[in-house]
Amino acid sequence: MELFEFSKYIASVYRQSKNDFKQKITELDVRATQSDLVMFIQDHPGLTQQQIASNMTIDASLLAKDIKLLIDKGWVKRQVNQQDRRAKVITLTATGTELAQKLQKTMTNWWADLFKNNPEIDSDILGHQLELVRRALEERKND
Repeated sequence: MELFEFSKYIASVYRQSKNDFKQKITELDVRATQSDLVMFIQDHPGLTQQQIASNMTIDASLLAKDIKLLIDKGWVKRQVNQQDRRAKVITLTATGTELAQKLQKTMTNWWADLFKNNPEIDSDILGHQLELVRRALEERKND
């Protein structure tokens, strides 16, 4: 396989998973991008908006718009950071935590179905390899 094809496959898997995921979460009244944000905040509580933007590789102004929307829906709250009063710490509300759990369950079920229907794909190996790629990219970003 040509190395450039990795990008094609990663992009295709991402788009397909997001398309399927959007269909499954329509009743939750949340867009796929916002669901990614809610699940990220669930996994990384207490980060500032700037840290979230950096860690998720999202434009800070686009993130601010999504955070505002999530606040308006009652899923997220923004509080002053006690160490740096200029920064805002982002956390989930109780309702936001419930939403995150539903989203995570939906995504888990999507992947479980994929692996069940395609037993030739080893989820442990794939997961480990993807984690190694993510770490390498994170280290590269920090250099």
